[in-house]
Amino acid sequence: MEFKNREKVGSGGPYEDVVGYSRVLCAGPLVFVAGTTAGSDGSPIPESCEDQTRQTIEIIITNLNKVRVTLDEVVRVRMFVVDIKRNWEDVSRVMNSYFANVKPVMTMVGVAGLIDDKMCIEIEMDAVRK
Repeated sequence: MEFKNREKVGSGGPYEDVVGYSRVLCAGPLVFVAGTTAGSDGSPIPESCEDQTRQTIEIIITNLNKVRVTLDEVVRVRMFVVDIKRNWEDVSRVMNSYFANVKPVMTMVGVAGLIDDKMCIEIEMDAVRK
């Protein structure tokens, strides 16, 4: 399958150019959001996992808007959570506040750590443009 209309968006995060990836990549109707954390846009990382989850979703929304996509078009969410037994309820509460009506498929995986010890969650999303 060939996609002539690839659209790439960066968020200006500290790792995008170092690693060589886009925050959002669109290939035809398919939209992929790279692993995103609080601070991915250069802003300070909040202390609580609940606040980090909220900030991460807001960073994703900002970047989806750049390619004219909304959370209503999200079909899959992957969450990588440090200390999942302690943080899953806070993460779930925030995710539900954004996705209660959308109901994409979601996976939450416990991980040993992320690139910055202050980070507790990394989120990836896939969407299909309307």
